[in-house]
Amino acid sequence: MILSNVSLAQGDTLIYIGDPMCSWCYGFSPELDKVKTAFPNTPFEMVMGGLRAGGTEKMIEIRGFLKDHWTEVQRSTGRRFNFGILNQSEVLYDTEPACRAVILAGKIKPEIKYEYFKAVQESFYILNKLPNDDDTYVQIAAGFGIDPESFHNSFKKSQAKMDAYSEFDLSVAMGVQSFPALIAKIDGKLYLVSNGYQKAERIITLLKNRGLK
Repeated sequence: MILSNVSLAQGDTLIYIGDPMCSWCYGFSPELDKVKTAFPNTPFEMVMGGLRAGGTEKMIEIRGFLKDHWTEVQRSTGRRFNFGILNQSEVLYDTEPACRAVILAGKIKPEIKYEYFKAVQESFYILNKLPNDDDTYVQIAAGFGIDPESFHNSFKKSQAKMDAYSEFDLSVAMGVQSFPALIAKIDGKLYLVSNGYQKAERIITLLKNRGLK
C-alpha cells in the first residue's frame, strides 16, 4: 500500500507508529529490533499514536478485557507480562502521559528515543510502574542521563502535551488504523509495510523487495 499524503524525512526512512502502552507494540519490539538491525544505515523515526489518549476508564474496570488481550499477545509473541497492575483500583488507562514522555525524551536526546520507548514498555508491563505517575517517566529519563528536574518541569508544561497531540494527529493523517504500524519511505514514496503485529522476517523480505538497503 502506497501512502501519498504525508512527507517526513528526506531520503529512505523507516517510520514506526506505536504507543508504549499498546500491548501488541510491546510484543512487536523484539521484531522491530531485528528490522532495525537488518537496515542499520536507514534512518529510523517514531510517531506516537495515542492508543487511548485521554482515557478515563480505570484499568480495574476493564481488567477482564485487558487480561484476555495480554494473554493473547503473550501467547503469540512469547513476551512476558506481569498482570498484577490490573488489580490496581486507581490506575487510569490513559496512554497520553506515556506517549508524551517518549516524545519529550526524544526531543532532549534524540538518540535514546527508541530505547526510552522500550524502557517505558518494560516499566508498565514487567515492573508495573504506575502510568499516571509522573515519577515513572522522570526516573526512566534519569536512567538515560537526563536531568530529572528539568525533564519533570518540561513534562508538566502545556507544550509537551501539545507535542503529543500533534503526533497523534500525524498518525491519523498517515492513515494508520492499528498499532504497531511500520511505514517505509523508499524513493520518495511511503509504503505501509505493517499495520499490526508481524514477524520481522516477513517485514525484512518485503522491504528488501521494495528496494530498501
